[in-house]
Amino acid sequence: MKCVFAASLFAIANLVAAGKYPVYSPGAGGSVETCDGVACKPIDCKPPFKYKSPEEMGTCCPLCWAEKIDVPEDRSWAKGMSGGVGMDNNADPILCRDVVCPKADCPEFDQFFDGRCCTKCKTAAAVTPADLAKSFDDQKIV
Repeated sequence: MKCVFAASLFAIANLVAAGKYPVYSPGAGGSVETCDGVACKPIDCKPPFKYKSPEEMGTCCPLCWAEKIDVPEDRSWAKGMSGGVGMDNNADPILCRDVVCPKADCPEFDQFFDGRCCTKCKTAAAVTPADLAKSFDDQKIV
């Protein structure tokens, strides 16, 4: 494990030394300047925003920055939405704690519970990689 870690550190050091790893260094010039080829557009900062230079912000281009902005939340788009439905009554209350299940998009007679947290439609009964992993874990010899 130590050899792998040392080898990865050596590889990273080589990339940095070769100039292939981007390092921000405004005004350094030469081969270490990562902002070469970056074209910045002119900006007009309106209050409460203030102009911040690239050197001040550690970026290639200047930014409009505000220390504090109070914006009221507009949650009108969420009107009528629900947080989903709770877990199935047969689900494990510890493992499924705080779960939010999507509302099943099928009639109640077409729903089933497969041992996980949520009730599902029978059309979702296909075998998934999670099912295969669970069945593999069930076959382990302890």
